[in-house]
Amino acid sequence: MARPVITLALFGLMAALLLAAVDRATRERIELNQQRRALEILHQVLPPEAYDNELVSDRFEAWIEGLVPPTLIYRARKNGEPVALLADLVTADGYSGNIRLIAGLHPDGEIIAVRTVEHRETPGLGDRIELERSDWIRQFAGASRGNPPLAEWKPDRRGGQFDTLASATISSAAVTGALAKLLDWHAGIDERAFTISSTTENRPERTNP
Repeated sequence: MARPVITLALFGLMAALLLAAVDRATRERIELNQQRRALEILHQVLPPEAYDNELVSDRFEAWIEGLVPPTLIYRARKNGEPVALLADLVTADGYSGNIRLIAGLHPDGEIIAVRTVEHRETPGLGDRIELERSDWIRQFAGASRGNPPLAEWKPDRRGGQFDTLASATISSAAVTGALAKLLDWHAGIDERAFTISSTTENRPERTNP
């Protein structure tokens, strides 16, 4: 009786290990594809010839109020001089959950461009936050915390200054609000964004309950 039980247990263990290995490989492949997609979009926001440093190593994590933490901030430099900040940010305010964006900022906080990386918004409606679906996302280029004033960083259907995607007010508001939060954070950190060396330097202190 013992031998069949042991054999069955070994087969079960081998099957579990195989499933775990497949799951790990699948997750790694998905993560790699997501990273490649993010890098492609980074280059849509800021072309490679605009900087000469290694973005992958010149970065830090930011804890921005209202965004899913942490927000990854890449720093672009040319000949050692600041060129842009590229924020890989996520908002949980989408109609169907998280929306991931790449937003490029000039050192003074003016938006260079914004692109959508991932989302689950409604096809034919909210998915028009993608550049491939419409030009809606282009309207943020050139805007900043003071242009328009931060209080007006809302879709026009909610009293703001930005166009609202038809039948996709929540998606429009999620993207616009996320960018407003990014700009508000940038105003507080300003030039220090190019000198922070620790990935946790600007992380809020944890307090015991």
